[in-house]
Amino acid sequence: MPSVTDEAVIIGLGETSVGKLPGLSSVQIQAMAVHDALRSCGLSIRDVDGLINLDPYSFPDSMFATTLAEYLGLKPSFCATVDVGGTVTGMTMLQQAIWAINSGHCHTAVCVYGENSLTGRPPGAHGYQLQNLLGGEEWEEPFGLQGMVSMYALLTQRYFHDYGADEADLGAIAVSTREHALQNPNAMMKKPMTLEDHRQSRMICSPLRLLDCSLVADGGGALVLTSAANARRLGARMVRMRSFAMRMTHNTVAQMPDIEELGMRDAGRDAYEAAGIGPEDLDMAQLHDAFTISALVTIDALGFCEPGGAGDYIRTGATAPGGKCPVNTHGGLLSQAHVGGMLHLVEAVRQLRGEAGRRQVPDARLALVSGNGGIFSICGVAILERV
Repeated sequence: MPSVTDEAVIIGLGETSVGKLPGLSSVQIQAMAVHDALRSCGLSIRDVDGLINLDPYSFPDSMFATTLAEYLGLKPSFCATVDVGGTVTGMTMLQQAIWAINSGHCHTAVCVYGENSLTGRPPGAHGYQLQNLLGGEEWEEPFGLQGMVSMYALLTQRYFHDYGADEADLGAIAVSTREHALQNPNAMMKKPMTLEDHRQSRMICSPLRLLDCSLVADGGGALVLTSAANARRLGARMVRMRSFAMRMTHNTVAQMPDIEELGMRDAGRDAYEAAGIGPEDLDMAQLHDAFTISALVTIDALGFCEPGGAGDYIRTGATAPGGKCPVNTHGGLLSQAHVGGMLHLVEAVRQLRGEAGRRQVPDARLALVSGNGGIFSICGVAILERV
């Protein structure tokens, strides 16, 4: 796998409040994140000539980049809406921004995602209201597979069967992630969690309980990229994408391969190889965790432990605050907020800039961000580095 050029770097980050943002549309939330990111590096909207975003899943808009650009008063020379799935979309946004800057199509680009998926859903509705289609509805919904929880429950059952794991392993990552969230002032969950709390939470779709599921939320995040030369001129704190790899294996859950054949292992191997590092070199990992099982499968696949060993690895304290490789230092989708995984990337950049406050990982230099769209349908791994 080719390494990612360091001619374009990340110089700004933005993050809105998360939870309930009543009265704000998805356009307004993304605009807020963009302005916050620009303020963080001393730029204004007049400096932006590239815009890349993801449209809201709750109210899909196929030309959302142009919708947002018009709202911001932009007429960019590079403009795109990207959706490849989950946190992989955010990584792909960064890759496209890097390509656009390196090729001269724009000089300063913003990558952004956000929506009002909590306050924007119909009154009395529960869960994440997906209005877009994923492609397998015709074959799956007649058999009761709707939304995401049931599909991830099937994956969890298989993980339990293959490796002898159980609910305690799911609870271990939920508790570890909550410990991080308690140190993040911009996290929805403010109450400590115990394994017993996890075990007593109500069943949603066996074996996934309420505390195994991520938090539907309003919120947004953004990152600003420019050339390294321009960043030096601005005196900006720089973070670069050292490597990025992805793998797609299937779309519908009926076509899902065995767990060890999912794309995360190959994407991780390629990202490590391109960056010239291994999991032992990382200072932190921001892993997609729409459900607790997502983190377990990813910890296994990225070489932190042997397949099926994620629960034991987490119980060593490695993923907790102060651990060997803290995981989801912002609280993740499970305890901060589900904002499409964009805040995993924002958190990695924040940590590498040394701006994470109480939760700062000391002398952070290398961060891994993983993502998966669908049900591990497409997997991506990015390694970010402090410049």
